[in-house]
Amino acid sequence: MSRLRTLAKESLAYGVSSLFSRFLNFLLVPFYTHILTPSAFGISNIVFALVAFLNVIYQAGFDSAYLRLAHDPEETDRKRLFSTALWSQAGLIALFTVPFLLLSPWIGRSFNIPWDNRDLLQLAAIILALDTLSVVPMAHLRYRHQALRFASIRLGNVLVNIAGNVVFVLWMHMGLRGIFLANIVASFFTLVLLSPVLLENLRAVCDGPRFRALLRFGLPFMPAGLYGIVNEMAGRLFLGRLTPAELARLYPGKGWDVLHLTGLFSAAWKLGVFGLLLVQMYRLAWQPFFLQHQNDTDAPALFGRVLRVLLLFVGTCGLTLMLFLDKLVSFPIHGKVLITRPFWDGLPIVPGVLLAYALQAWFIHFTLGIYIAKQTRWLVWINGVGAVVTVALNLLLVPYFGLWGAVWAAVACYAVMAFLMTRKSQSLFPIDLAWRRLLPVMIWLALCFAAGFWIQQNPGIGLGMRFALLVVGLCLPFALGGVTPREGRTFLALLKIVR
Repeated sequence: MSRLRTLAKESLAYGVSSLFSRFLNFLLVPFYTHILTPSAFGISNIVFALVAFLNVIYQAGFDSAYLRLAHDPEETDRKRLFSTALWSQAGLIALFTVPFLLLSPWIGRSFNIPWDNRDLLQLAAIILALDTLSVVPMAHLRYRHQALRFASIRLGNVLVNIAGNVVFVLWMHMGLRGIFLANIVASFFTLVLLSPVLLENLRAVCDGPRFRALLRFGLPFMPAGLYGIVNEMAGRLFLGRLTPAELARLYPGKGWDVLHLTGLFSAAWKLGVFGLLLVQMYRLAWQPFFLQHQNDTDAPALFGRVLRVLLLFVGTCGLTLMLFLDKLVSFPIHGKVLITRPFWDGLPIVPGVLLAYALQAWFIHFTLGIYIAKQTRWLVWINGVGAVVTVALNLLLVPYFGLWGAVWAAVACYAVMAFLMTRKSQSLFPIDLAWRRLLPVMIWLALCFAAGFWIQQNPGIGLGMRFALLVVGLCLPFALGGVTPREGRTFLALLKIVR
């Protein structure tokens, strides 16, 4: 079980820092809800959605490509590989920034961004350039298994971002522009912290064969990533297309506009931060782990055990958050509450957000097959199918169900993607799923989410009942036989790592 402990340690190094970082970032949500209107919050999330979309194009999958090729035994000069990857990304920045700036007026009109806020797109271009330059150095830290250093740099980025928000938004009253200026300062600070990695590995060379190898492995991540952003952001965009008549029918007497509704959806999605945290921390540790252990004789059984442990963590964290979510957002702080009441209307959909992230974690686990076989083109097809499902279901459901339509479209998208990725991965690198153990864990996970949806629909349930549900929920996977005594002891041993 030492390999599981290694994976757990690296996951926790990524995860604890991400947890702290996400918690600090989460504090910005109540901060923004007390300063910004839901409409202004909606504008910021639309622009950041565009940043996320363009990040995929700028980065071109070079982080995953560098990580995979650096693990290749045939690679003899990793500094040359590092330099080729970084100079290539610098070229992509120059290639994409100019058309983005020229098209920014049209982009602003297309997404209903008010004229006074169009300059946010220029600030977004600076964020994109700085973040892209950090991609390969951060991937290098993962390759070297320097999880603590990686985590410290990410944490430093968040702390500087929060400090920038205090200065630009709270003290200087710069509103939305202050949010973006804070992000620029934080991204530049990250590059400064990565300067030792750059000085150690960067050379004035760009190797043609390595560039082509990076493109062959990384380019499929671009359309796959774009489809992924569509899956992630489609709900916000389709909610923004609702007409006043549809809004009046869906939410009579509320007087909401589309920006207000987008703000509610974005805040609810951010309240599912722990689901995102689990997905990110697992992805960061999982990829180097399975690349390192793919040739172990018991790799199929090992990777199957990892899947069950992953689902246990997802279910435990999700159940805890869902049972106490409404108590969390109404927590009193100096006469105020953590999240202001205008945003509470989005709380019932948070369990759906967490369910979508749980399915995404399953999807990420089964990317091992296409990574090991170097068949990343399947990412394009599977993410493409997910994007089609997302767009089709948003078109169909959002006009009739509003927020719930957007959430169920996301859940269906990730369910389809998880199924397709599982089938493909199992054909390329089959792992031992041990259905006799896995099926009880999956049933338990479904019961956890059922309890979460029920609590959100019945907020009057007392704390005693909630704690009772939590205790029963934590014991149930053992009672159902999904966890062996040996795995139970391992699970307890892994928990000691947290301390």
